[in-house]
Amino acid sequence: MMSKILCGIRFNFNGICLYAMASIALFAILSPHSAQSQEQQGTVSRLADMPISLKIDNIYVGDSPTGLIVVKGTVHNNSTENIVNVKVKVDLFDSDNDLIIETQRFITPASSIFKPGYERNFDFLVTARDVDHYNISAYGDKAQ
Repeated sequence: MMSKILCGIRFNFNGICLYAMASIALFAILSPHSAQSQEQQGTVSRLADMPISLKIDNIYVGDSPTGLIVVKGTVHNNSTENIVNVKVKVDLFDSDNDLIIETQRFITPASSIFKPGYERNFDFLVTARDVDHYNISAYGDKAQ
């Protein structure tokens, strides 16, 4: 009777060990795959890392005496944040709404702070012909 009890205990103990070993092996097999999947999912966008749109007015886009297109305007920091790396993005289109040229220009000096309420004029030339209409936007990065 005692040997049957010991045999049953040993079987149950072996069964538990076998179950535990199978669980550990399964975990070891699946763990690298789930860690790898998480790495491939990409990055999290944070609002602090996104460019801040700025107000533009006094826009003028037209022909210059040199045959180029002149682009002028004033950018305002109408946000509540200090901004760096302020850029103006200009898209010029023909009458068929085809993009002729897209360009971006920094309008503030490197490492300068564009504080709330500040404004900055811009004036530059673009090589293009047969411009019918345009889209202009200004944006910058939140100062760290």
